[in-house]
Amino acid sequence: MLLMGEYATNTLPFPETFIHGLIYGKSYWRYHKDGSIAYLSAKEKLSYDLGEKPPADVHSKWEKMSKSKGNVIDPLEIIDSYGTDAMRIALCSVATHARQIDLDLRRFEEYKNFINKIWNGARFIFMHLEDFSPQNGIDRAHLTLEDQWILSRLNQVIASINSHLTSYSFDRAAIDTYRFFWDEFCAYYLELVKPILFGKAGTPQEKHNKQCILLVVLSNLLRLFHPMIPFVTEELFHQLKEKIPSGTCQDPYLAETLKALKAPACIIAPYPTVIAEEDINLEIEQTFSFINEVLHAIRNIRAEMGIAPGVTTNLIIQATKDDPNLALVQKNEGMLKALVRLDQITYGAKKAPEGFSASHIVKTLTLIIPLPEEMREKEHMRLKKQQEKLIQQQQQSRAKLGNENFVQKAPQEVVENLRTQLSQMEKQLADISQKLELLQK
Repeated sequence: MLLMGEYATNTLPFPETFIHGLIYGKSYWRYHKDGSIAYLSAKEKLSYDLGEKPPADVHSKWEKMSKSKGNVIDPLEIIDSYGTDAMRIALCSVATHARQIDLDLRRFEEYKNFINKIWNGARFIFMHLEDFSPQNGIDRAHLTLEDQWILSRLNQVIASINSHLTSYSFDRAAIDTYRFFWDEFCAYYLELVKPILFGKAGTPQEKHNKQCILLVVLSNLLRLFHPMIPFVTEELFHQLKEKIPSGTCQDPYLAETLKALKAPACIIAPYPTVIAEEDINLEIEQTFSFINEVLHAIRNIRAEMGIAPGVTTNLIIQATKDDPNLALVQKNEGMLKALVRLDQITYGAKKAPEGFSASHIVKTLTLIIPLPEEMREKEHMRLKKQQEKLIQQQQQSRAKLGNENFVQKAPQEVVENLRTQLSQMEKQLADISQKLELLQK
C-alpha cells in the first residue's frame, strides 16, 4: 500500500506506519492410523475456538494462518457474527509490539458483550438525564468519596490513553479504557449512585452532582472509545446531544463536555484531554481502594457461608475506638450498603457474637458476619451430610490402614498419602462438630 500509494501519487500516503506482529490462528487436527494429519473443519472446531475443551484425540497448536489448516479468521464473517465495532476493538486489544499475536473467536465474543455493556450503560444514564440542566455545574462542596474518586480516575485514564495512542500502544489504550468503563465506572460508580438517582437516599444537590458526573464521564468515554468503536459511539453521541440542551457553564468539566457536544459528530468532536489535573488525588484513590478491600472481604465471607447475593445479613466490625480505618468505614458505610446487602452494621464490638459466624481480617479490622436465622436449618443439614460423608471415608481409610497385608504390600507413598488424608479428615470432622455445636446455640 505504501509503495503503490507513492507510485500513484508521487507522495507518501502515510507519514508514519505501524507494523504489528504476525497474527496466528489455532489449528486443530487428528492423527490417522498411518500417522498422517487430518485438520478439523471450521464447523467442527468452532466450539473449541469458543473455549470448549477438545477431546484427547484432538491436538492443537498456534500457527500461521493457512486455509489448508483451517485456522484462517475471515474479517467479513467476524463482522457478520460479532459486529464491526467488536472486531475493531478486539484487534486493537491484541495489537501489541510482540512478533506473534494469537487470535481466537473468544476475543470477539468478549468484546461483543462489551459493546452491549456500553449500550446498556449509556441508556441507563440517558434515563436519568431527562429534564436535566447542566448549566449549574458540579457543586464541589457536596462531592462524595465516590465522586472524587471517579473524577480522579477519569483524568488519569484520559492522560494514559493519550500517552498510549501517541506511542502506538493500541492494546494498552483499548484495555485501559475497557477496565475503566467496566471494572470501575459500571461495577462501582453506577451501582453507588443508583440509590440517589432513584430518590432512595441523598439530597437534591447530591443527585445533581451525580447527573453532572455521569454526563461528563459518558461524554469523555464515547470520545475515548470512538477510534476503536466508531459506530456505536457515534450513535450514542448523537442521542446524548439530543438529551442535553446547548449552553455554557463555568465548571471546567461541564464546559468541556458542552463544547464537545456542539460538534456535528463524534468523529470530529475534540478528543479528550486532562480536564483538571489537580483532581488527580492518589490519597482518595487509596481510600477508595481500602473500602473496596473491605467490600471484597464481606463478599468472600458471604460466599464461603453459602449466602446468596439477595440475602441480607448483619455485619460486625471489631477494632479499637480510635482506629482510623474504623472511622473511614463508618464515614463511608453507605457505600458498603449500596454494593452488598447489609442490614445492621455494629462497630467496635470486642466480644465475639454467639452462634455460628465467619470472619475475615482487613488490616486492623476484623469483619464478622453471623449466619442469618433463616439459613441455620439449611446450613445444619449441609454440615450433617458433609459429616456423614467424611465419617464413611474415615472408616474406609482406617480399615485399609488396619490391614497389615495392605500396609506391607502397598507402595510407601500410597500409605503415607492415606495417613495424611486421614489426619485431614479428623481435622475437618472436628471443625464440622464445632460448627454444628455453634448452630445449636
